[in-house]
Amino acid sequence: MKRNEIRLVALDMDGTLLHDDKTLSPRTVGVLQRLAGMGVRVVPATGRGLDGLRDTVLKAASIRHAICSNGATIQDAATGKVLYSQPVPREEALRTLAHYREHRLFFYLHTDRGSVRPEGWRETGLAERYPHLRFETCTVPDLAAWLRGSDATVLKMGAFAYDGDTFRTVLREGSPSPALRLMRTGDRNIEINSALASKGNALKTLCAMLGLPVSSALAVGDNQNDLEMLSIAGVSVAMGNAEDDVKAAADFVTGTNNEDGAAAFLEEYFGL
Repeated sequence: MKRNEIRLVALDMDGTLLHDDKTLSPRTVGVLQRLAGMGVRVVPATGRGLDGLRDTVLKAASIRHAICSNGATIQDAATGKVLYSQPVPREEALRTLAHYREHRLFFYLHTDRGSVRPEGWRETGLAERYPHLRFETCTVPDLAAWLRGSDATVLKMGAFAYDGDTFRTVLREGSPSPALRLMRTGDRNIEINSALASKGNALKTLCAMLGLPVSSALAVGDNQNDLEMLSIAGVSVAMGNAEDDVKAAADFVTGTNNEDGAAAFLEEYFGL
């Protein structure tokens, strides 16, 4: 695919655009601004909710659309309006919380009312393991009880494993329901979406909304939740810190997130 045929760049955030301390480098900001100035649509494609983008990429460049919560939503970046949604069915979310009740996992929810987590994050010791995680959410005594009493829509479920054995066991066992998709999204981080939600499906949907062929999209990512997006984009790029299966699925492999690998690839590819 020639660079002048690429009209949209879909970019993962954590482990891709962001350094490990969850910041955007000046180099990356400059690249995003130049792409937007060229008329290339810059689209965050992330496991984060829209609020988790406001202090980083949405400040960096002119962005009209965002793929959020692993493709569970496409949103207008300025207004927050949901243009497409594939939520987790409420009963499936409650069954999942019950299924993993005895596992050493700390769950949280992305909902249409914001992110929600149970009390006790710091007491788990996980806060020390993830010192740069900005976990600004609504805190409740019990996640399942809150969900049963709420009319919020669940967009994504996430869980941090307390230990490596739990993490590997959950990945090996796979999704607890055919209606759900379970993915590895980071170091001991597991995320669960509707089986209909993925960054790949959302990218296809957004391209159709915009009247663009999906072959005119370039995608960059680093983890399992990026695989489908990479497989359908016209040009796919894996980060140097990506898992091996992600690298194998991509057309190109660039430097790591802490080396501004995404920015370096885009500079070279677009001749910036």
